[in-house]
Amino acid sequence: MNEFLQKPFQLHNPVQHYKWGAIPPDAFIPRLLGIRGKPDTPYAELWIGAHPSAPSKIRIEHKLLPLNELLHRFPDQILGKNVAQKFDKRLPFLFKVLSAAEALSIQAHPTKGQAELLHKTDPEHYPDTNHKPEIAIALDSLTALAGFITVYQWGKVFQKYPEIADFFSKNTDYPLFNIRKLSRQRQSDALRQLYQALIYLSRTKPSLYQRSVDRLAQRLKAQKTRYSRKEKLFLESLEKYGNADIGLFTLFFLKMIVLKAGEAICITPGIPHAYLHGNIVECMANSDNVVRAGLTPKFQDINTLMRILNYTPNSVPIIKPEQQGNCCQYPVFTSEFQISRIELSRRSHMFQTGSQIEFFLVIGGTGQLISRAAHCNKRIVKGQSYLIPGGLPDYTINTRSQLRLFRVQIP
Repeated sequence: MNEFLQKPFQLHNPVQHYKWGAIPPDAFIPRLLGIRGKPDTPYAELWIGAHPSAPSKIRIEHKLLPLNELLHRFPDQILGKNVAQKFDKRLPFLFKVLSAAEALSIQAHPTKGQAELLHKTDPEHYPDTNHKPEIAIALDSLTALAGFITVYQWGKVFQKYPEIADFFSKNTDYPLFNIRKLSRQRQSDALRQLYQALIYLSRTKPSLYQRSVDRLAQRLKAQKTRYSRKEKLFLESLEKYGNADIGLFTLFFLKMIVLKAGEAICITPGIPHAYLHGNIVECMANSDNVVRAGLTPKFQDINTLMRILNYTPNSVPIIKPEQQGNCCQYPVFTSEFQISRIELSRRSHMFQTGSQIEFFLVIGGTGQLISRAAHCNKRIVKGQSYLIPGGLPDYTINTRSQLRLFRVQIP
């Protein structure tokens, strides 16, 4: 037994500076971490985990060591024996804080089997063999596109935007547009046909697609009424990515979702989605596999995208957590992780680990982290995150005021 690993470890986490991230002084991540953000630098994501492309680090004997390397050397002690065995000695989840000032790409994630095949055939664009089910929890608010709208609503889009209808030409007479209630299977089949027609036409008639995009943009700019959220996103994205981006029309056929603080959405394989604006806590299986569907200059694998998409409409409900005392528990929908939001006020609370690794992130307040087994008593503050190794059966957090944190475990 490596005794030096049997204690809580503060995590030192990398920040990703993607272009869509928030820029100081409005950037959320520097405020969370209590640091001065660099001017004109976007702060997009804080990664908390062991993904090899950007692992967290922990301090051992005055050295900061990557967590993925330590897991490779000491899997049973850090993960716990059951987790190490079940997940091939790897941390199964990746925990993030995401801060979007601009729209992310429209994207979907593959299933486990699809990810394995994609990695085998195209490892450059699909860097691992894992799937990526994820949950997004709003810290203040989140605006997102997620899942397709109904066939009936597609018909309403064609009525409101004749430029899109003209681009589809004969497809706009689809007989199901006027039917409000269809079985889920008929909806899914119809949406598959419609979306694949959009993709096919945009690829085989690119000049027609670009002219249709430009016509819609010209009409919107000339109108005197306020833009809808989707119209505003369309015009901003056109200016940013040019009139050939397939996402410019795709966005009109995805459902707009607005989350309040504490609300969440679960993104399962094949769901088209794009986070547009807001600050969230995000947890996912430990993967970086993305199949993009527009609103991006990055690689787009259209053939794979059409094959993996889930075409079921209204497939992403807004989730309100289940309140259990001081804990708000979010649904468990994958074997890799479960997440809860905890608020402590002037009390002591003991957490049982089940001899499995877990993380927590403090998002507000101060307190004391105590592990009697490890002879540990540390002050914890907003922005800090900790790894509790599988070798510790429990730990205690005390607070004299109010402490808010997110806790990630393995079901």
